[in-house]
Amino acid sequence: MTWNVAAGPISTVIRGATLLPLVESARALSGDLVISGSRITHVGPNAAIPPGADVLERRGHYVMPGLIQTHLHLVQTIFRGLAEDLTLLDWLRRRIWPLEAAHDADSVRASVRLGLVEVLGTGTTTIVDMGTTKHGDVVGEELVRSGIRALFGQAMMDTGEGAPPELLETTRASLDASAALHKRWHKSGNGRIQYAYSPRFALSCTRELLEAVGTLAKMNDVAIHTHTNEDPAERAAIQAATGRAPITYLAEMGIASERTVAAHGVHVDDAELATLRETRTAITHCPTSNLKLGAGIADVVRLRGSRVTVGLGADGAACNNRLDGFEEARIASLLARSLHGQRALTASDALLMATRDGARALHLDEELGTLEPGKRADLIVLDAGRLAGPMGDPATRILFGGGGRAVRDVFVDGVGIVRDGTVRTIDAAEARAKAFEATTALMQRASLA
Repeated sequence: MTWNVAAGPISTVIRGATLLPLVESARALSGDLVISGSRITHVGPNAAIPPGADVLERRGHYVMPGLIQTHLHLVQTIFRGLAEDLTLLDWLRRRIWPLEAAHDADSVRASVRLGLVEVLGTGTTTIVDMGTTKHGDVVGEELVRSGIRALFGQAMMDTGEGAPPELLETTRASLDASAALHKRWHKSGNGRIQYAYSPRFALSCTRELLEAVGTLAKMNDVAIHTHTNEDPAERAAIQAATGRAPITYLAEMGIASERTVAAHGVHVDDAELATLRETRTAITHCPTSNLKLGAGIADVVRLRGSRVTVGLGADGAACNNRLDGFEEARIASLLARSLHGQRALTASDALLMATRDGARALHLDEELGTLEPGKRADLIVLDAGRLAGPMGDPATRILFGGGGRAVRDVFVDGVGIVRDGTVRTIDAAEARAKAFEATTALMQRASLA
């Protein structure tokens, strides 16, 4: 059974919890949080209870902003375990692109629904998602239904060595498809859903396509979501094809800009780092994906120290194989310590990256990313009894004690999307069953069974 996202209460009071506003640090306070409509109206002790409010007694719990994952591929959720032990370009050419080419509307829907169950159930309230080159309407439908907040885009590919013909588009068809999807889905779901142009990466897009996206995004003030500087072989191939370092090339195309979220940024030279800073391009750190594909370790301390905004993302289940944003924050902290020492990226820093900095990357920090009166009520409640403990400051307990497994309640725009650990907008058992059916048929179509 699923629940209509429009049916949420007018007011909710979360009582007696430990609150982590994450405004400047992970300093905690005890008290109550009040939601009126889609907004937070009180954070702290002695909350007045509005008439008719839904009161949740949550003593022994933590309340914090919902996680913001700034790079995902929900259409790859059902590829989990089907593209193992490969480096990036082989992973794409031998497994991922053939699997995406075999997607139909039913398998895309099943993959997206299963992914949404996982990200919502582990405390993510906002995502930036890149689909494949077809069935973008299916993705939009499921995002609206789920109640999550999202920027999403249909992947754009008009070239690419090793890409199946079924996956490639003409330049004009790619631009037209994105224009139509933008018209249908931008600001849908009561404003929760936004559209983002999604040129996959420099090796799968012609110069003509990239230049057009750069121009259209600037003209229409639309976000851009892409990949860059992920893997040494990918970087070398882009340099050979363009005569430019990847980020330098994207800047020349108008893709690197203040509207852009670029996944990975693992191998960035000094000139590119300056370009990221000057163009205000945001980077998404995807530590598990980078480690699993053997791509390297992004130096987020160096990026952040150069005033580049860095968010976090799980990437996709085909290269992670989990979608838990807390796990990405944990690994990000551990990797930074291994590069720069124990205080390089503390538990508090990592939680700020997963919330406030993700909101900054999307230019939504006036609305999201912290618990403050007036901000949108995108927040999560964690059962401290399900965390490793009981000692330690809250940020440390949450980050290193398994934050994703402790999620009890999730709110987006004040609506309870997860209650008592159960996603209310998607039937999880049905989503898993449909995903199994869809994966079996997909593998047969892709000749990978």
